[in-house]
Amino acid sequence: MPKLTELADYVLELVAEELDVTKESIMSKSRKAEIVDARHMAAKLLHTRNIYPSRIAEIFGVSPRTVQYVITSFDTRLQTNRALRNSYAKLAKTIGENCETTAK
Repeated sequence: MPKLTELADYVLELVAEELDVTKESIMSKSRKAEIVDARHMAAKLLHTRNIYPSRIAEIFGVSPRTVQYVITSFDTRLQTNRALRNSYAKLAKTIGENCETTAK
């Protein structure tokens, strides 16, 4: 679990910095669009690192079904928001490179 916690913290910090929101607001229940985008991006990024939705649900304090919905609906959100798509691509690349480097 410590590696998952470290990865989750790392992803949350990257998303918070990229989208200019606080880590605490991402973890909150806020429904502001920019916070929801950040929360959904963090969940999707964790999923791309092969973290199960049930584990992501534990991190965010929601149901696994909610995480499943976020993961499947995030692609539609990316198609309609170019800035979000660019931020997601940048972070996915950063996370992929850093995680592969530490795994070697």
